[in-house]
Amino acid sequence: MISTLWAPRCRALASSLLLSPGMRPRQPITHLPSKAPSLTPAAGGASIITRNATKKAGGSSNNSRDSAGRRLGIKVWPGTEAKPGGIIVRQRGKKFLPGDNVGIGNDHTLWAKVGGVVRMEKVFLGPKKKRRNLVHVVTDTGGADIVSARA
Repeated sequence: MISTLWAPRCRALASSLLLSPGMRPRQPITHLPSKAPSLTPAAGGASIITRNATKKAGGSSNNSRDSAGRRLGIKVWPGTEAKPGGIIVRQRGKKFLPGDNVGIGNDHTLWAKVGGVVRMEKVFLGPKKKRRNLVHVVTDTGGADIVSARA
């Protein structure tokens, strides 16, 4: 109701000062506050409003990559038949050592030099008598001890 009463007077004043209806005349600053307003709500002053995040910050991670497994381990178990040139054990390091008719590759893979039955034995080797696994391929079995890999 007040705006409808004051609107014609404001328009008249603006036109008398040769200003467009949206402009106001500049007033010199005559009064400055002597004391800064208090920022505590208890003192009747303005309060400081802080915004909280509405989304969780998405940080980056360094360890999010993973590689596929290397498929290490025993490929031909003791008592089963190994083909000539077939891989018997894939390993890192020398957990298993080559015995009779077994070769070792650059990555310590044990492979059969000839076809036959795989045998493994534990022996004490080295200056500290460390217990080691030896892998052999035996060719002269009568066939009674051979266990098929499919059975």
